[in-house]
Amino acid sequence: MLVIAVAAVSILVFFLLALWTRALTAEEETERLRSALESVLETEGEKGLLMMAGVPVDAISYGDDRIPLFSGDRPSWELTDEEQRGIAIYERTRGSVVRIASASELSGSGQGAGVIISPDGYIVTNRHVASPGTEFLISLYDGRVLEASLVGSDALSDIAVLKAEGEGLSAISIGTDDGLMIGETVYAIGHPYGYGWSMTKGIVSGLGRMVFTDTGGMLPSMIQTDAIINPGNSGGPLISSDGRMAGLVSSIYSKSGSAEGISFAIPASSVMDTARAIIQTGSVQRGWLDMLSVELNAQIAEYSSLPISEGILVSQVVPGGEADKGGLRGGSEAVQYGQSVIYLGGDVITGMNGRRIRGYDDYFAALYGTHEGDKVDITVFRRGSETVLEGVKLVAQTEENTRWLVR
Repeated sequence: MLVIAVAAVSILVFFLLALWTRALTAEEETERLRSALESVLETEGEKGLLMMAGVPVDAISYGDDRIPLFSGDRPSWELTDEEQRGIAIYERTRGSVVRIASASELSGSGQGAGVIISPDGYIVTNRHVASPGTEFLISLYDGRVLEASLVGSDALSDIAVLKAEGEGLSAISIGTDDGLMIGETVYAIGHPYGYGWSMTKGIVSGLGRMVFTDTGGMLPSMIQTDAIINPGNSGGPLISSDGRMAGLVSSIYSKSGSAEGISFAIPASSVMDTARAIIQTGSVQRGWLDMLSVELNAQIAEYSSLPISEGILVSQVVPGGEADKGGLRGGSEAVQYGQSVIYLGGDVITGMNGRRIRGYDDYFAALYGTHEGDKVDITVFRRGSETVLEGVKLVAQTEENTRWLVR
């Protein structure tokens, strides 16, 4: 029995020694492995370590924007969420932004930017970028230069459409301006002073702004932004935080014409409506009232003893024109108003097709989607009460009659 007990104890001791020796060996192996991995991490970085392990690092991305885990040799976790979003938006949209130069420009320095809106080569830009000229050279981000021709333009909205011929064209994703909020981050890509595919960032500073163009027209519902815009940015996209085009950069309101002023963009919905009309017919037709109008204000209302101070004062109508036939009545008392002569005592338009008209913003917005020959119901304030004129026929809006606005 003693012999058996000694033998059992000996076996147990041997087994425990074996386990202890194996544990020491495993710990040593783990330490050597840890040391080797730290060395690789120090010299090759996280990306190199994963690559040595056979992990396809270029295929790893995360989030709704599919942000790559590694951008080049730099891990994305070293960047803030805002920085990552900006990088992702730039990489997604830069291929849809082009540089536009007249075909007669030997230098090819470029007049401005444009945006590819369809894979078959339609490009939107500002009319002043594509004017004058009908043939253009389009430079792409990948270095290609394509020929393009003018499809048509609209002076009143400052939008032009070009058509380029080429393979593998990347169309931008078109968003909506309806959901934009003041304070939301936006990005602009263009070629300020010839520095190609530059990106700036700002916020939406205002919505529904009315902007007067050099041709005398008005652009309603413009997006105001503090993103830095300079010559060369015109015609480029204003991109919302979801990576879609929310507008087309159009103008800078400043004394010098450069970036210390206020910047505006045409809403994407208006851009696409105009572009579709140009592509389908070569031009844009809008409805208009053939009358001389004045935006009513408190000063005019007080002078005229009017009980209202908002609306569009009908100063004069074209004799025998559609507004005249529809029942609109102009004024008869001529007065000096700034540098213009206006006529008081006429109708004040306060509504159109059930929409309240407070001023030119509402007036332009109400007419923006109409066409020549359309009929509208107009509410006017006349002799102390409101009345509705039904079925007033619209004429075609032109550069000339758009100037029949006093402001």
